[in-house]
Amino acid sequence: MTWQDIIKLHLAGSHSDTHETVVLPPSHLPEGLSALAERMGVILDADGPMELAPSWLGARALPSLLAGHGNRIRLGGVLARRLSPAALDAVMAHELAHLKCRHWELLLLGSMLATLAGMAVGLALEGPMAVRLVLGGLVPLLAAAGLSWVAEYEADRVAAQYVGYDAVVAMLGELRDSGFRRHAEFTHPPDVRRLKRLIATRLRIRRDS
Repeated sequence: MTWQDIIKLHLAGSHSDTHETVVLPPSHLPEGLSALAERMGVILDADGPMELAPSWLGARALPSLLAGHGNRIRLGGVLARRLSPAALDAVMAHELAHLKCRHWELLLLGSMLATLAGMAVGLALEGPMAVRLVLGGLVPLLAAAGLSWVAEYEADRVAAQYVGYDAVVAMLGELRDSGFRRHAEFTHPPDVRRLKRLIATRLRIRRDS
């Protein structure tokens, strides 16, 4: 099944305010996704490897953890409509890279350590309690944002190793041109910044090879 088939089957005629998530069985996966996951060493949920959220603009890796099912990828229907099939393949590689690199563990452990550091900062400072709480609370927030950005950059690089730098660069270019993420967010850098960094990485690799 291709991305066009999936969009036609699950998204055609769906309303933009539909919040129901559809779990896609392996038979409804895009051709090549299972093979890509296998090459990347990522085991997806055997019964429902993907979730499709028709009204959502985004994509996300869902690690198994305590969810009651295996690893999944959630794809927003609004995003699926905006991107080409090739770009959607690169998006899947990016989300698989998050699972491969176990970024949820990095974020969880980093947030725990940053919370302890924030408490230490709050205790070490002098001044009103309210000010100390605010300053101490900024530490885990800034650390979580920084770690999330690092994870995004790494997921781009790892995805490029499996589907090619040109494919991921093209995907980021489509995201930039669509206006998906123009400004920095807590969890993600702007698409143009991700694009520039990956292009620089590609040029450095070519220069060194």
